[in-house]
Amino acid sequence: MTDGIAARYPGDVGIETDPDVFFVERFDESTIASLAARYEDVLNQGGLSFVADVPSGSAASNSLLMTAVGGASSGAHLFKNLAADGRAQNGTVYLRYYAKYRSPFTPHHNGVWMGGANPPRDWPNPQAGTRPVGNDRFIVATEPVTSTMRLDNYVYWKDMHGDPNGNYWGNDFLQDDGLRAPLDKWMCVETMVKLNEPVTTSNGELAFWIDGAKKNHLGPGFPRGSWIWDSFHPGNGSAFPGFQWRTDPALNLNWIWLEHYADTTPAGQESQMQLAHVVAARSYVGCLS
Repeated sequence: MTDGIAARYPGDVGIETDPDVFFVERFDESTIASLAARYEDVLNQGGLSFVADVPSGSAASNSLLMTAVGGASSGAHLFKNLAADGRAQNGTVYLRYYAKYRSPFTPHHNGVWMGGANPPRDWPNPQAGTRPVGNDRFIVATEPVTSTMRLDNYVYWKDMHGDPNGNYWGNDFLQDDGLRAPLDKWMCVETMVKLNEPVTTSNGELAFWIDGAKKNHLGPGFPRGSWIWDSFHPGNGSAFPGFQWRTDPALNLNWIWLEHYADTTPAGQESQMQLAHVVAARSYVGCLS
């Protein structure tokens, strides 16, 4: 897929006017306080700052720098409850953002997540290590999932697989060790989630793109592969059944979470992530044009 919404709005100028777009964050404010005021939950506002460093093709002036300091803070976040102003979604959602990981970097959860909570919340509640039951929550992310910066999805839903100890950590689906997030370089990330409808079916889908190239796509009957504990390995095996993200229509996609969680940063060292040009829409966004 080469053309998307962004192709019609060079530099993302005016992209918020597109009828398919329902969330835009360009970090245009003059102060961090005014940025934070637009979010329901803010962690470590002192770890947020603007920097005059933007991706190629950007018409913005700043990106957001999120900082963790080993021994002092694990990072920072901004959480948006989309249901608070009627922007919850029940169909297909594409979430595009730019990320830059500054070296040295200590990954754990670093990117932009999206998902659903029933009832909607004004704060993140991932309930790490536990499996959703179907009517309560789901989580979708694309981020570095290993210390080597391997990129993959990180997903919680009712049919997720567990580890040998009976814990449920985010499932991944690609296992491509050659696909790694670069350091000190902007990267365009886009994630697609298609909610299952009707809610009794498993016709939901998941896909992601890096710098405009599709890297993975899962849905009802594709791809083929096998599970090793909580990781799906594409290749020989049975057809993927699709995703039953929800069993209750009251559960929809109703939050976006800009998250930098680097809890293993060595004492006294900084771990920093930059974000830019966050756009959520009902059709493919694509990279800056």
